[in-house]
Amino acid sequence: MNSTAPVRIVEGQAASEHTLAALGAYFSELDHRIDGGFDPELTEVTGPEDVTPPHGDFFLMTDLVTGEVIACGAVRRIDDDRVELRRIWVAPEHRGRGHARTLVRALENKVRSFGASTAVVSLNPEMTEGIAMFRNRGYEPVESFHRDTTASVFLGRVL
Repeated sequence: MNSTAPVRIVEGQAASEHTLAALGAYFSELDHRIDGGFDPELTEVTGPEDVTPPHGDFFLMTDLVTGEVIACGAVRRIDDDRVELRRIWVAPEHRGRGHARTLVRALENKVRSFGASTAVVSLNPEMTEGIAMFRNRGYEPVESFHRDTTASVFLGRVL
């Protein structure tokens, strides 16, 4: 792991301007990485109310020194037992420093705080780094839990 500046994870950011900018960068990256592009309108819509307590939460990770947003992620309650991890993204220039693992641990702690027993995540097959990270954290294949999605990889882990 590379040396990195200290970070802060801020919860409750579903409707912030920083969140909109981070999601824009995330969607743009997906559009370039996914064969045929990525259209957020073709996936299950997640509104701010879906990732705001008590239904979920949206986290931003910032560089503690500069305040720059370097990562984001959300949780959304599916039912009493399962909470989905969504929109997990780390800015390319900040990858390889363990930020994704740190963010996922924080999101999993939020899953536990909701009283749920299982965290689930959906990914596109082109998201090889994310798939590898989740598999290394003990996530295993599960059935699809989305109505509408372009994702085809569904993983879950009992916490």
